[in-house]
Amino acid sequence: MMKKLSFLILTFFLCTAQAQDYVEAKFLKKTKTEWSDFVGVDRFDKYYYIQDNTLYNKRDEKIQSYSNLQLGEINDVQVFNALKVVILHKRQNTVVLLDNRLAELIELNFNTISPYRLVNGVALSSDSSIWVYNELTLQLELFDYETNKTRLKTLPLDEQKVSMNSDYNNVYVLTGSLFYEFNYTGSLVRKINHTGFDSFRVFNDILLFKRDNTIFYRVNNSDEFQILKIPKNLIKQFFVMNQTLYIYDGEFLHHYQLIKY
Repeated sequence: MMKKLSFLILTFFLCTAQAQDYVEAKFLKKTKTEWSDFVGVDRFDKYYYIQDNTLYNKRDEKIQSYSNLQLGEINDVQVFNALKVVILHKRQNTVVLLDNRLAELIELNFNTISPYRLVNGVALSSDSSIWVYNELTLQLELFDYETNKTRLKTLPLDEQKVSMNSDYNNVYVLTGSLFYEFNYTGSLVRKINHTGFDSFRVFNDILLFKRDNTIFYRVNNSDEFQILKIPKNLIKQFFVMNQTLYIYDGEFLHHYQLIKY
């Protein structure tokens, strides 16, 4: 009797653990767009996109925009915090911070800031700092834009950055074969091997990765990458906010609700 009871308890916990590692994407809707690139959605339901090298945000019928002809192409946009949108202009080695109306707050020309850094990635941080990826040293730096000083650096990565994101506590970097997570002190939290992911998003304890036109997820520090079951479509860009997965195929923006079991 005791053996049977123990078996039932073990089976229950195993099933529960497996259920907690499952993520479902429930289709909500798709909307027609006329964008060249989809950037993301902020917590206030503003949609950010790029058209003709101009960044726009749109909510209902209200549209705001940012462009800078002198700085040229917009290469990276971080919209996790709508009050501090971060723009990278790689060719001019310049980072621009914008407010929630896409008005310029500050411009950081890293060609004129000593020591010299070749910035090839940016991510948000708290208060008066941002994370910058220095391509010359393969390091992340927590850069204070009020003092123009680096507060801390991570150890060098093993490879060049492919993609980079952050939340309020951690910063994450994807390279050609590795995924790194660093905490707010620059200490390495985890380092994961992968095969061919080209971009990623972080949603609570769920990591979402894209390879070609397939999205994979990893939950609760699981060792497994699982395929997210969604209809086969072109995935040009994707984003996650408020339990909604947004997938842009170059013509339509597809909305899915993420449900974790």
